[in-house]
Amino acid sequence: MDSAKDKHTGQIVDGEQLWYINNVDKDAYVCRGCNVPINPVSYEKGLKRRPHFRELNGHPHKGWCKIEGEIELIKKAKKQKITTPQGFPASFPNKLELIGERDKIDKEKSNQADDNLAKRTSSQSEEGSNLSTTTSKWTARTIRPICRTYCNFPKDRDLPLLISNLYGDTYNDVIRRLSSKEIVIYTKNHLLYAPLGWQKIHKDNDKLIIYLGYGYWINNKLIPYKVQVNIGDWSKSKINYVLEELNIAIYDSKQVKDKDKKTKVKSWLFFIGEQSLDSPEIFIVNDHRLICCLTLEMKSY
Repeated sequence: MDSAKDKHTGQIVDGEQLWYINNVDKDAYVCRGCNVPINPVSYEKGLKRRPHFRELNGHPHKGWCKIEGEIELIKKAKKQKITTPQGFPASFPNKLELIGERDKIDKEKSNQADDNLAKRTSSQSEEGSNLSTTTSKWTARTIRPICRTYCNFPKDRDLPLLISNLYGDTYNDVIRRLSSKEIVIYTKNHLLYAPLGWQKIHKDNDKLIIYLGYGYWINNKLIPYKVQVNIGDWSKSKINYVLEELNIAIYDSKQVKDKDKKTKVKSWLFFIGEQSLDSPEIFIVNDHRLICCLTLEMKSY
């Protein structure tokens, strides 16, 4: 599982977020579909596999939980639109909200809402209702689950999405791929993405410079887009979290290419940043929650 729910705060936690949690509480996470306890794994620094969550022995998912069926649903969604007149048959984030580090969701209200949902869903299952027509929307705390939804459901990008200060109200409008052959000045703000370059990440005291695989070509030489991540006031754990992800993404893309020269799988960098007026090939990102990498074959429609 790519994500789970923190039972203490009610927030959805992506596996990669475990990289910057100093002391991971292995008993703090539950399935975001049915609330059974699950185990965080592969979060130790230096491991090549990304952090994720795994079902615990003796704690199977509830019979009405839709999480177990997500893998097959995603396979289907890569080939066809899965939204029906009854709705979208999976949970998905429909907005992004960045909250303060110390802000907490009211645990009692959150748990009560979850219990009510579980009871309603269980009752529907017992009555023979078609659960695939139930749509569950939730609020993302980082861009990662939004980017993952965009990639996993390429023919359903008309799903609603609200990100403050960005243009559009659907996945298809909010998220944009950078121009691959020229430097473009973007007059509207979007969540942008492009292939991650293989160059080493440049790091100095207060910023990281990430090179992308798109940009302006001159004499067969690429003048690339770059993402400048301002890290001057970040904690060491947050800096390591971003560096760890970037380095693993570069490693993953190289490994895939070494095995299959014709592969269409790439590591993609997603980010929300401000384009530099003086150097439009540079985008500036200030928050670790507004940048992420996914390694996959990107579908465009």
